[in-house]
Amino acid sequence: MRLIILGITGLVGRKICQIIEERKLEFPEILGFASQESAGEKLLVNNKEIEVKELKEVFNYLDENTYILSSLEERITQEIIPQLREKAIVIDNSSVFRLYEDVPLCVPEINKDILKDHKNLIANPNCTTIQLVLVLHPLRRLSEFKKIVLTSLQSVSGAGENALEEYYYETEFLAIGDEIQRASDSPFPFIIVDNIIPFIGEINEEGYCKEELKIINESRKILSYPNLDITATTIRVPISNCHSISLYIEFEKELEREQIIEELKKENYLKVLEEGIPMPIIAKESDLVYVGRIRKVSNNQYWFFIVADNLRRGAATNAVLILEELLKI
Repeated sequence: MRLIILGITGLVGRKICQIIEERKLEFPEILGFASQESAGEKLLVNNKEIEVKELKEVFNYLDENTYILSSLEERITQEIIPQLREKAIVIDNSSVFRLYEDVPLCVPEINKDILKDHKNLIANPNCTTIQLVLVLHPLRRLSEFKKIVLTSLQSVSGAGENALEEYYYETEFLAIGDEIQRASDSPFPFIIVDNIIPFIGEINEEGYCKEELKIINESRKILSYPNLDITATTIRVPISNCHSISLYIEFEKELEREQIIEELKKENYLKVLEEGIPMPIIAKESDLVYVGRIRKVSNNQYWFFIVADNLRRGAATNAVLILEELLKI
């Protein structure tokens, strides 16, 4: 049995390696592939040295006992994943296949049963979607939802390693008191340091950006809730890691705050802060989703604030949890 990690030198790829070690997931063979620029780099996984191979070589290492964790950019994903799934089982972290009807979109704590019909390709959801649905899932046991409105505050690492480097680059100007400059190849449309950008991805004719549509459509698919009344605003904020969500829910039933807290506490992946405040600084390097500032508007309307590590809980950990479930089938 072989495990292949595509994009192993990127932020999510490196985090996947870390999670595999932490969860003591053993494979007879682990191989890593990345761009030509990263080929030859050496990484340590499970106390074994891996020499990164060029991505095009991956086709020499495929068989029915091969599992692939892919964290590649969308253009490359579209090119090679359909070929790879013909000979191996792929867990894909990109957004390319998430809304395909025949591709499972999986958060194992919620819908692991869909993995039985995976057809060699499983999609890992959007990082913000994952932490959102992990909170919505237990709340739905109390009542169906009448309306959901959310605003996400998303860290720069959610846009990849180049985005994180741009953030650090711009921070240097701020630190010395100079006018902030963007790099010529900045992945952001505007300066990000000492600023916020109130959209993520292209904006459509209705005014919704790509990230907002991901959250809306993916949440409906994961929860099997096609008519869910949900709307979102996504904002890129100048912090390195962890995404936050300000969440408003109008329930069909009247609920007491104590009922809501008790139900959330039943899930071991959630940390309910009744007195403390969920903040990115406490969520870093954690697989927990932190929930707090639970405020009652009326008997069926509540506000929540949610924080999680987007690289771990929102990407790498979920991918590895999917892998673990596949190994049980």
